[in-house]
Amino acid sequence: MFYDLFISVVFLLSSFTFNDFNEITNCNDDDIFEINCGFQNPEDLYLSPSNEKIIISEFGSLAPNTKYGNLSYFDLFRKEKKDFEISYESNDWGDVNCKLKSKRFSPHGIDLIKRNDGKFMLAVINHLPAETIELFELTENQDMKLIWRGCVDAPENKYFNDVALKKDGSFYATSMFDANLSEWSLVYASIFISQTGEVHFWNKEKGFVEIQNTSGSFPNGIDLSEKEDFLYINYWFSGKTVKFDLTDTSVKYEHFGGGKDNLLVTDSGLWVAAHNYSGIEGLQCDESIIQCPLPFTIHQLSLEDLEEVNTYTFADKQMGAATVALPQDDKIWLGTFHGDRIASFYIK
Repeated sequence: MFYDLFISVVFLLSSFTFNDFNEITNCNDDDIFEINCGFQNPEDLYLSPSNEKIIISEFGSLAPNTKYGNLSYFDLFRKEKKDFEISYESNDWGDVNCKLKSKRFSPHGIDLIKRNDGKFMLAVINHLPAETIELFELTENQDMKLIWRGCVDAPENKYFNDVALKKDGSFYATSMFDANLSEWSLVYASIFISQTGEVHFWNKEKGFVEIQNTSGSFPNGIDLSEKEDFLYINYWFSGKTVKFDLTDTSVKYEHFGGGKDNLLVTDSGLWVAAHNYSGIEGLQCDESIIQCPLPFTIHQLSLEDLEEVNTYTFADKQMGAATVALPQDDKIWLGTFHGDRIASFYIK
């Protein structure tokens, strides 16, 4: 995962048989997936306002590593990737005390919303050179552009994962684990499913506030209901998705299955990407592997009660280790935390 010791200790403490590990060595389509290559770890995806492009967060690394990533988009009609052109203006949307630290980023989770003032706001969890949430205005014509509108410094020692925006410009964010958490503690949490993080809320008036009753084992993907009264939260180590009531800070429904990564609220339901492999199997996807081939499942869940609507499970295909499922017409688009591609498949 993130630490060498974490990797080695998990390896020693776990014993099981690996699934077949068949390296993906080309960028060809297969009988299920249409493949588009040329990306760096496209961990999170979001449709543009026109539904004609996909916004892509190309993950780099967490500190103290120094591998930067990129913000890009994919034109669905031209079938081509472009890096975002970013201009920089004053910090109007973020914390006045947060300063732009670099014009390079290591993006992670992203969210897009149409604000109450009619502007489109893109929030980006960023890990380098410091832990921040970067806030952009998105404009879309033939091409898309970003205007930097501010940032928010994460609370001290927090590693954030994903973000869910409100129409007033405030947001919720998942904290995976504390930056000062020892490698041994992270190993313990991964094995015994102990609590490592929680959800935080931020607005301009009060800054960050921890949301009660959201602590869990590696909080991951997060999204907000249309009426902004429920949160949907994934917990990676415990393989759990919850529907969380913000009015009384309680969990109303749960769904279990796999290592839950990103999720997305849509008109067709809640789309959840889950890993069908253990941390040990994930160790095979080191820097020598271009595209991690490990199996995964895409869950389509009911927004009301998290009941399963459809399930799509994949193994030994030209896409692996999917982290996000993005519906677009009759297709689902996939990204990955370790790979060079996005992929799509048709749904019935």
